[in-house]
Amino acid sequence: MIIKNYNGGQSIIEVVVSLALIAAVVLGLVKVTIISINNAGFARDQRVATKYAQEGIENARKCKEENEVAFWNKSCPALISPTDNRFTRTITYTVVEAQQKMDILVEVAWSDSKGVHKSSLQTYLTKW
Repeated sequence: MIIKNYNGGQSIIEVVVSLALIAAVVLGLVKVTIISINNAGFARDQRVATKYAQEGIENARKCKEENEVAFWNKSCPALISPTDNRFTRTITYTVVEAQQKMDILVEVAWSDSKGVHKSSLQTYLTKW
């Protein structure tokens, strides 16, 4: 009795299927890596923007301590723009509670491939 082996064609199918699985895994890893790099870049920009906003708050405090009249007249000296040209900083002074409290809002904006982003900090300074 002769036994014939018909498994010769299965090895090519197995190779094609395994290559497809390997390609799918590699593409998944590449996509995850790209997303991680983009998220790390956004986190870095967010940290830098928050640092620039903190500088704005500190500038307002310094102005209040050094020249209170200019502070309450909203005429503090302009803060030097961030060294990185991608970021823009705006400081808004709003008097509240009958000249007893000043609302300070610092917004830092930047844009990247995902669009425009903002980081803002707000504080209140009082006359007491």
